[in-house]
Amino acid sequence: MQGTNTKTKWGGVAQLFHWGMFLLIIGQYTLAYTMLSLPNSDEKFSLFAWHEQMGVTLFLLVFIRLWWREHSNLPQNIDTAPEWTQFLSKLNIWALYFLLFAFPLSGLLMTILGGHSVNYFNLFTIPALMQGPNEIAKILLTLHISFSYALYGFVGLHILGGLFHHFYLKDKVLTGMLPHN
Repeated sequence: MQGTNTKTKWGGVAQLFHWGMFLLIIGQYTLAYTMLSLPNSDEKFSLFAWHEQMGVTLFLLVFIRLWWREHSNLPQNIDTAPEWTQFLSKLNIWALYFLLFAFPLSGLLMTILGGHSVNYFNLFTIPALMQGPNEIAKILLTLHISFSYALYGFVGLHILGGLFHHFYLKDKVLTGMLPHN
């Protein structure tokens, strides 16, 4: 597998970012729904810590991913997709990037402004900046939840777009992001 992108296919690094971050997001949702269903306990607080650490990881990865995208060739859409689908695709991609930035940032800010520090895998600690709970943390919680639902929607549109290209337009947009293809 080639590491860099070509004119027709995403390279291994871009694919690793794409599928790796997708799996991390699924893990985040799984952690969130699991921890919220538990009563207050050491297990619940341990899951919160993992959720916070994975959120910081996603936040850092989005910057690296954007840097890679900016410094790599982007595969050209060599198919015959209508212009409106290309416009919607770009709009959806940038909405996803915004959410991949804003979603973990809202969670991080909610935590540190809500009176809790974040220990990042014992490498460093982001200190709490305010006493909590407070109104700012509640507003950020609402934003965090809203971003989570928006991410569901835009990921769903992204999947539908890939399926539209594969089954209706019969081009290589979907398979271009698959390894070993």
